[in-house]
Amino acid sequence: MATQEELAKLGREAFALLDKFYGRPGKRPPFSQDQPARAGRHPTPLRNDQAVLNSKDAARLFGG
Repeated sequence: MATQEELAKLGREAFALLDKFYGRPGKRPPFSQDQPARAGRHPTPLRNDQAVLNSKDAARLFGG
């Protein structure tokens, strides 16, 4: 089994090859604190103030 030093060397070499092949990763931009709050982004449902007409009331109303 490999020693810790050999594993560390292998890891450094592997990451060096990845950096050489893909290029070093760019630095991420800092998180902007100017982003709007997430609350209120969903539209509020519209109120439906119409009366509900069920089948029994419809039959009684229309003589069915």
